[in-house]
Amino acid sequence: MEMNIITKRGISLTLTLAILFMPVFCAFAQEQDEVTVAATGMGVVVAGDTGKARDEAVNDALRKAVEQAMGTMISAESIVKNSMTIEDKIYAKTQGYVRSFDIVKEGMSPNLPNVYEATINATVSAADLKNDLEALGILIDRKGLPRMMVIIDEQNLSDHHYHRDGYDLNTAEQKLQEVFRAKGFRFVDQQTAFRNIKKASESAAMRGDQQAAAAIGNQAGAEVIITGNAISKKANVNAQLGGMISIQAYVNLKAIRTDNADIIGTDDEHAAQVHIDEITGGVMAIQKATESVARTLTSEIIDTWSADLAGGMRIAVTFTNVKSFSDLNDLKFTLQDYVRGVKSIDQRSFDGGVAIFDIESVRNATDIAADLSGKDNPNFNFEVLNVSANNLEVKVSRK
Repeated sequence: MEMNIITKRGISLTLTLAILFMPVFCAFAQEQDEVTVAATGMGVVVAGDTGKARDEAVNDALRKAVEQAMGTMISAESIVKNSMTIEDKIYAKTQGYVRSFDIVKEGMSPNLPNVYEATINATVSAADLKNDLEALGILIDRKGLPRMMVIIDEQNLSDHHYHRDGYDLNTAEQKLQEVFRAKGFRFVDQQTAFRNIKKASESAAMRGDQQAAAAIGNQAGAEVIITGNAISKKANVNAQLGGMISIQAYVNLKAIRTDNADIIGTDDEHAAQVHIDEITGGVMAIQKATESVARTLTSEIIDTWSADLAGGMRIAVTFTNVKSFSDLNDLKFTLQDYVRGVKSIDQRSFDGGVAIFDIESVRNATDIAADLSGKDNPNFNFEVLNVSANNLEVKVSRK
């Protein structure tokens, strides 16, 4: 009997302590959304460029910090199965990013020749990037402030086709820009852009021609173009609602990179609206459907850009005045050795003295242009002709 009393008291005490400390455990769980970890990264010094090696060491440390903070979210089985791409998978699955970091130690490695080391304390967050406007601002800034463009074919009811009056936006375009701008996205000036667009190209883009859409966006100075169609039509007259009209809308849009015509994201949505006026109801239905599609596209674009920054973004670099195949090979080595942040270089084409490379880099085109034009190298002189977030055009000449 004595033992039973002690056991019950023990259980009671345990439950009491659990209840008392429950807020502490909850607070601790919430704090796990933001974790501070230490990590050391390394960068190889090439051609005496310690600045480039330092950048690589810090980026390596940041990557390792995110891996440490997020590693508990990836199962051991997953790590074994995907060991070759585990770093990219961690970034892609957790949306982790570094809120802040301090370099606590840096310098040449005492143990490894020509290696620069950097040790950091990093505060890593697993918060949903799509719902964090501050983080999204950082993401857009790190991507080089890319600009958007939107072109949507809108039909409101079977006998009313909304054409642009001058260069005014239609309902779907206005709503889409509203959603994107609220999250910090930037758009090209629509009026200026449409002055130089031929109707045939515009129609082809809205019919789903990715190349035509990419060409239009590229011409307007946009890195991403969103195109598609929005349609509304009368469904029926509802006698139960006093004869009001039921209107259905369908919106189908895709986001396309303008440098290579790749589709970043696509979505379609239906929406219904009851109204006494057909046109007004059609506008409202299109707005509903567009808002839903726009939110999906922002999510897909953010996911793509996050993956770019985690694993490296693609920059299309066009070199003109390349005299020979030997010069072409030397260009590759120069890019790898003298430009910070370059992870890989793929040759897309070489014809008539024009060479086009796809460069995977942790830095944007403007940063690459600054290194090419500002850093001395023994092989080439570089004249930057055009630069945008994802494209760079450079004229080269042998020294």
